[in-house]
Amino acid sequence: MSLFSRIYQKVIVSIDLYEKTCKIRISNNKNTQQEEKIYKTINANFPIEAAKYIQKIQNQYPHTYTSAMIRTENQGLLNGKNIDVFDKFGLDINSLKIMLVNKQWFIYVGKKNLQEYKNKFSKINGLDFVFSPFIIIYEKIKDRLDSAKKLYILQEKGSTSLLIADRDNIYFGNHIVFEQDSFVDENKEDKKKNDDMIEFDVIDEIDENIIIKDFDKGSYDLSSNSLSELSIANHMIELITKTLNNFYQDNRYASDFIDELLILDGYGISDNAISYLKNNTMLE
Repeated sequence: MSLFSRIYQKVIVSIDLYEKTCKIRISNNKNTQQEEKIYKTINANFPIEAAKYIQKIQNQYPHTYTSAMIRTENQGLLNGKNIDVFDKFGLDINSLKIMLVNKQWFIYVGKKNLQEYKNKFSKINGLDFVFSPFIIIYEKIKDRLDSAKKLYILQEKGSTSLLIADRDNIYFGNHIVFEQDSFVDENKEDKKKNDDMIEFDVIDEIDENIIIKDFDKGSYDLSSNSLSELSIANHMIELITKTLNNFYQDNRYASDFIDELLILDGYGISDNAISYLKNNTMLE
């Protein structure tokens, strides 16, 4: 490749950092090349071998951008376009990084949690893009939405993100991490709000070139196949039941009946596990 081509080629480094593994995907702006490497990790720390590999790419291609989906506690989604909705849910807006999406719903993450996550990548001078799992779900499903409210689940190795939506709006979102085969709701802590003014970012249009192509969400397919462990299905049944009960019983939500769920499978869920989910949740 010529020096001229290297200078002007955009390269995207997508990082999936889990408790025991780190997957690096390299793609260019023409989507003609893609390279993938997997490294072992300890306690979800970014491995030095992965950092050295990315530094090599950065030195080779000046227009290299790094991205990752944030997998951390204290993040969520709220329906509404007025910042006062955070008061209704007892959330301290001054401790959160908040973004308004499509002038209809908010995504948020704790400022401290976000900074701690970014610090994991200090060996490569941080990240250019940090994505919310709710944006990933929304970008995958937005063209499939209809008049029926449905539950969408992004299942990954160490976390589950849930979103309830129809074509008109997003109504509910929750992110749960599980450790040692137990789900832990990271949004349980009571939070207090003061009356200080708060600024938040606004997203009117999501850049699909960044989110879809560059982040390479192709591995998240609406799927009903390929995970061998029914224990994950048991966790999901408990989680789905709890989510739906909260949605139906909490008058803060516009809780119409939900009779269908779709799984964005980042882990691989077997046919047996899907059947098990259907039989135990009575959802299609």
